Parts: sequence; structure tokens; C-alpha cells
Amino acid sequence: MLGAVRCAAVRVVIAFACAILLASPTFAQPTADKRAAILAYVNALQTEHRSLVGVQVNEYEVYIRCTSFNRVAQQIGARPAIMGLELMSAIEYPPYREYLTDRALSQTAAGGLVTMSWHHRNPTEVCPRGEFYECAKKPMTPETLQAMLTQGTREHELWLADVHAIADLLADWKRRGIVVLWRPYHEMNGDWFWWGQKDQYPDLWDALYDELAVRRGLDNLIWVWSGDRETPNSGRYFPRRHPPDIVGVDVYENDGDSPKYAAGRASVTQRAGGAAFALTEVGIVPSAGTLDAVNPAWVLLWGGEFLNDQWAWNNNCAYCNTPSQVADFFALARTLTLEEMPADIRRQVSAGVARGRPLRPDDPTCPARLR
Repeated sequence: MLGAVRCAAVRVVIAFACAILLASPTFAQPTADKRAAILAYVNALQTEHRSLVGVQVNEYEVYIRCTSFNRVAQQIGARPAIMGLELMSAIEYPPYREYLTDRALSQTAAGGLVTMSWHHRNPTEVCPRGEFYECAKKPMTPETLQAMLTQGTREHELWLADVHAIADLLADWKRRGIVVLWRPYHEMNGDWFWWGQKDQYPDLWDALYDELAVRRGLDNLIWVWSGDRETPNSGRYFPRRHPPDIVGVDVYENDGDSPKYAAGRASVTQRAGGAAFALTEVGIVPSAGTLDAVNPAWVLLWGGEFLNDQWAWNNNCAYCNTPSQVADFFALARTLTLEEMPADIRRQVSAGVARGRPLRPDDPTCPARLR
């Protein structure tokens, strides 16, 4: 009798251990190897004069059935090579983390790339909604920023709490085999975010790198530093101890031939040490001539009404595209969709990624509308 009980107990323990192993994310290829393969591929794109096309999935779209990514894929008949995501809301809203992870898994499992921005709330101010875009625009004085970067202060503890929270999510993505084109604290030369136009910005970047890459060992992050438009005085904001892997600019202009594309590239690449260049956000798509001139490794189209000017709530969007502009952009010889990426890099990106039960379908039928 006692032996039977012991055997039964052993079987329970074994079954429990197996359940844990099956539930734990596993992957065949270390994320450091994936990271190196993706970075090598991005650099090769510049040599080949090819550009991946990406589409942003905004934070309010993560939950819904049909995202900007889905709508473009339905219109073009091919999936964008890069899915843009937003980390804002991942700290205070647990369901958001789940849907965000599901979106990242869907793209990675298909062999596509994921880029992510972080509109980090001002951690020294009260954000009544927990996390919200406007909370990233709450001003911070240089004195407060200096205190926030000083260990042992209350300001530093508040910043560190947010960083630790997002590090936990990014560590989970590492376990799942997801590599991220990681773009924190962007548009630093503008004055609209709390980190903007600050002499201590390089220290802020380096401090975040120390926490995520050094202390937490997150080798699934490819660090992307991106300014706004022509990014004057880029040297004022360039990291000192931890240079980025990739540099870029965000360009919202009503002219696809705007000289700000080339001016921005010249400014951010002059001290980038040969790092690849990308158009990390655009409203209206750049022209074919602009693409050839600035030679970006990828172009990320912002989502929502920027993909179709008729979706704008007030029917007035100077930086938004028409559907034909988007279709023509995807049809350019140098632009690449997910399906046009080389099979070997797609295999490396997707290696060992198990999505499990999807929270949303990858290819939903988007609701039909007259416009």
C-alpha cells in the first residue's frame, strides 16, 4: 500500500515537472545569436539598397481584432516585414502585456521583425490613468532629471521601478525567443517629451542600457536611437558609453521629397560609427528618389489615419497618406514585405518560437467600410 502511494506521488511529481517544462517558453536558438543575425541582415540591406517596410500597431489597437498592420496586409496582399509596437501601458495594465506579447509572438513566429517604442510616463509626476501618452509629455526640469539619474534619491527609485517593470516583460520575451528593435526615448531633440532637449539625455540612455543590457542581461534588444526630422545638434544627445546599434529619424512632412530626410540622415550618421540608418517613423511615405538618396534599412509607417487620410476624425490630416500612396510605396522595387525577406533569416528569427493559443487571429477579415 505504502509503495503504491509512493509511486502515485512520484507520478504526480513527474507530471507536474513535465507540465512546467511544457508551459515554459523554450527556443532552439539563443537570442544573442538571433540578435546578431538580425543586425547583420539589417546592415546588409543598406549594402543591397533595399528597405523593409513596417507598420505601427498603436497601443489602442493591441486589443482589437483588426489593427493597422492587418488593414495594410489586407489592402496590399502581403504582410509588412516589421510590426511596430508600443510599450506604454504595459506596466499598469496586465491584459495589455498579454495582448502585446501575443502580437510580438505572431510576427516573430512568422519570421518578421518587431520594433518597439516606449512613451515612458514621467515617473516623478502623478499619471491619473496609470500610463497614457500625455503623461510622457509632462515636463521635467533639468534639476529633477539630474536627481532621477542620481542613485539613492526618491526620483531615481521611481524611475528604477518603471525600468524594472518593463525589464520583466522584456526578459519574458527573451525566454520566448523574441528579439526587439528597441527604440526608447526617441525624438529627444524635440521639446514635447520629458526627456527632450536635455543635456543629460546621454546619461539617461546610458543608465537605461546599464539596467537592461548589463544588469539584466537582455541580449534580445537591438538598440535604436532616433531623432526628429533633421535632428540638429545630434551630438548633444548622442550616447557616450553605450552607442546605439542603429540610428534613425522620425519624419512627418507633407512632402515625400522633403530635404529633411537627407538632413536628418546626415546629422545622425556623422557620429554613428557605421551603424545602419532607418526611417523609424514616417507620416506621408518618402518618394522613391528620397529612398534612394537616404538608403534606409527600413521605413516604419505610423498607423491609424496616417495610412488613409479619409480615416482622420476631422477629415484634415496633412501628414496622412492616400491608399494609393501606400500601395505604390509597397510596390517599389526596393521595398520588402515579410514574404519577400530571405527564407534563411525568417527561419532564424522564428526558430523555436511557440505562440500557443492566439488571443487574436493573425489574418482577420477587417470590417468593410465605404472608405
